[in-house]
Amino acid sequence: MKKLIAFALPLLFLVACNSVEKYRSGIESLTTQWDQTTTSVTEVAEMVSAEQANFQQNLSSMAIADETMAKIKDDKKTMVMDAYNAFQTSGTSFGAIAGEINDFVANWTSKAEEVNALKEGLANGKLEGDVTAQIAELTNMVTDAGTKVASWKDQIEMAKTSIASKQMEYQTVVAEIMPAN
Repeated sequence: MKKLIAFALPLLFLVACNSVEKYRSGIESLTTQWDQTTTSVTEVAEMVSAEQANFQQNLSSMAIADETMAKIKDDKKTMVMDAYNAFQTSGTSFGAIAGEINDFVANWTSKAEEVNALKEGLANGKLEGDVTAQIAELTNMVTDAGTKVASWKDQIEMAKTSIASKQMEYQTVVAEIMPAN
């Protein structure tokens, strides 16, 4: 009986290790892609945050002082305020993008725990659940994240273009109004 246990125990360990090994390449590939995508998501989140801050600073610097506004005729004040409000409103697009990114990051962070569990399970030689389905789901999420990052970058560029247009309109109105007063 001792010989059977002595023979069966290493065989059982070998079989258990081999069952984990069949997932090694999938988990390692997922982990690499996950880390790279996390970097991309973080970069675009920082990018939109920086653009928001730059916009707010630019918006503040372009506001006309109250004393100066008081000297402008009422019909011209309306033109200036309308142009300024359009410029200000154009910056809300960054908030919408940031909100979408923040929602995605919250879900991404919770799924990162699953990636870490797979990585730790691989290291410990013990994986639980339907590993193939987990790898497939998380890999699909990485692919989706890559698509979203590209979309967010496009949205940021479109927002910057729109903001630049509204800024130019505002500056044109101010240039037309200010010399007249």
